Amino acid sequence: MNSRTNASIENNKVGKITEGRVVGTYQGNLPCTDCDAIMTSLTLANDKAYTLKYIYVGKSAEPFSKTGTWELRDGELDLEGLDYKYKVEADQLRQLDLSGKEIRGELAERYILRFVN
Repeated sequence: MNSRTNASIENNKVGKITEGRVVGTYQGNLPCTDCDAIMTSLTLANDKAYTLKYIYVGKSAEPFSKTGTWELRDGELDLEGLDYKYKVEADQLRQLDLSGKEIRGELAERYILRFVN
């Protein structure tokens, strides 16, 4: 059995179901330079609409909310009206930097929104 062929089949299978699996709500506490954290909730709907909510913990209890449409391209989630994208991973979304690359360094693991439902 050729493991390279099997890996390719598995990758294609994951690619085909990724869009259906991305629908749901993701949450995380993103790094913040002038507050404790940015409590973030992102909901992706079947109709390709999204709602993004931020609360700047330790600074303001006032939530910031943004809505729009989402699109999935090459494993990356593009949210209308945002300058950055998310890389789709198993049960989580990883925020990319403004040039579309993964964020590196000691805070890299804090740029993740985890699937909650």
